[in-house]
Amino acid sequence: MADNSVPLSVVSSRDTQFLWASIAIGNNVLVQQSPSSGRAYWFVVIERSSLNVVYNQLQKAPNVAPNLGSYNTSDYILIVATLGLGLDVTPTGDLFQFLDVNGAGRELRRIEQIAQQFGCGTMGAFGYALVGVLGNQNLPGFEASNIAGTTLGPVLTIQLLPVVIPPGKTIYTPVLLSDA
Repeated sequence: MADNSVPLSVVSSRDTQFLWASIAIGNNVLVQQSPSSGRAYWFVVIERSSLNVVYNQLQKAPNVAPNLGSYNTSDYILIVATLGLGLDVTPTGDLFQFLDVNGAGRELRRIEQIAQQFGCGTMGAFGYALVGVLGNQNLPGFEASNIAGTTLGPVLTIQLLPVVIPPGKTIYTPVLLSDA
C-alpha cells in the first residue's frame, strides 16, 4: 500500500540576530524572515482539503490571539513558529489560551515554567513550533521547543494523513511521522 501522506516540517529559531523560520508542506517551502522591527510569532493556517495557505502573518504581541476570523474552525490546520523570542515574551493571556485550545500542551508549559522560575536573563531565547487542528477543540497537537542549546531549533516533523469523509471528500489530519 502506498503512503499518500504529505510531510510537514516546521523549523523555528532561537537566534536573536538572524530572525528566521521555515515551514515545508510537501514541496511548498515557506521562509519567514522577521522585519527589522524584531522578534515575532509566525502564524500560518492551511485549509485541510487543499493544503493551501489561507493565512500567513507575523505578530509581536505575546498576549493577543491572532485574528483568524472564519479560519478558526476544524476545516483548518494551525502552524506556529517563533523567531528569536526571549523568555520575557512567552505567550500569556489570550495568546496562551488560544494556543492551549488549538493544540499546545506540555512544550508550551515547559517554556512558561522555565520563564517563570529563572527569568529571561538566565537562558535568553526560546524556540517553539506547533501544529494543530483549529476550532478551539482542546485536542492535542504536535509541538516542540528549545530553550537552551543551539540557535537552531526546534525542528518539528510530522505528516498530514489524507482521510476520506462522506460523501467522498479528502481532508488531511496531522499525525506522527511514520516509520513506514
